[in-house]
Amino acid sequence: LTQGVFQLLHFETIVTTTTTTTTTRRRSRKEVLGILALVEAPASHPLSDAIVRGAAKEQVDVPSTTKQQLVTNHTLLPGEGISAVVDGTDVVHVGNTKLFQRLGLYGLLSDDDRAMVEGWAFRDGGTTGFVSIGGEGIVGAYSVADKIRDEAKGVVHTLRATMGIEVTMLTGDQRPAALGIGNQIGLYHEDIKSELLPEDKMTAISNMVVEEEEKTNNNNTSCCCCCIFKSCCRRRRGAVMMCGDGVNDAPSLALADISVAMGEGAALAMENSDVTLMDSNLEKLVFSLTMGRRVVRIIVVNIVFSLTIKAVVMGFAFAGRASLWAAIISDVGAMLIVTLNSMRLLPSSKKVKNIQASLSSIAGTGTPAAAAAGGGVDVGEVVV
Repeated sequence: LTQGVFQLLHFETIVTTTTTTTTTRRRSRKEVLGILALVEAPASHPLSDAIVRGAAKEQVDVPSTTKQQLVTNHTLLPGEGISAVVDGTDVVHVGNTKLFQRLGLYGLLSDDDRAMVEGWAFRDGGTTGFVSIGGEGIVGAYSVADKIRDEAKGVVHTLRATMGIEVTMLTGDQRPAALGIGNQIGLYHEDIKSELLPEDKMTAISNMVVEEEEKTNNNNTSCCCCCIFKSCCRRRRGAVMMCGDGVNDAPSLALADISVAMGEGAALAMENSDVTLMDSNLEKLVFSLTMGRRVVRIIVVNIVFSLTIKAVVMGFAFAGRASLWAAIISDVGAMLIVTLNSMRLLPSSKKVKNIQASLSSIAGTGTPAAAAAGGGVDVGEVVV
């Protein structure tokens, strides 16, 4: 749902009162931002890259490991953030609200600081986080936002209103940021599941699959038809499709009935998916679903037409009014008509040129490098 191009929108220093220090000096903006960028630099996530680039724009000197400050014990905390030891003494934590609630530091923030950070999330739909240093507690807050894809709102509307598909957004981002994105693309609040770890996404997908099975079973058992006609009123089980592009999406993609990976996403996601789009244009998802429905319709039409022609010829044969040539002509004619009808699925020459242009642009933008970076879209795991 987002482009994966993050920018550091807000950064402010904070002074908190901890259990170890009653008075804490306010570190300078450049000092805190430099430490934040220093800890984020080794990480490969696009949010980390946005923070480092934001620090560089403010002409903050990020020390390398060959200079005075050294980062050791750099640890990624799944679904929370990063911890590291800077300069051999200070333990620095960088991450979301969940991390600092676990550390017992979030409750020490003033009401004004909380309102400021929550306002960033609601206004910009961005990802907010904090940085703490040793016994000083939280010393800074930041907001990193990703731009919503231009086609996202239209695609969600088409899936729901035109195609009758339920859409749910699964994201690891905080609730305010998730609601900000959801509001902009037309999702209801109950269709937005936020602050999910990879295992939480797996649980959500599993629950959806089980729910569809239960709906099908309940519908079948409540059918009032006679046994011989019971198959006519059976409800076909709805399929759960997941669309994602990150490394964290791979396990959930494997559990879904149908899994779709974005072409500019992580390689692991593509390996676990049933379908991989050539790029990250969500309109191709709608095209794939529409094409799939057209294929099924044409297959049904072809089968019904072929059986009808054969039944008519067989009827004339039993009545003694059909010759061998009539059977041959009807068989070959039906085959040609069915083939021509199926050829309607082929794209026009104009569409072929557009596809070739799209492939050329993908080759020129270095998609493999983007895939190796993991795509960077944390908001955008869509389940239909």
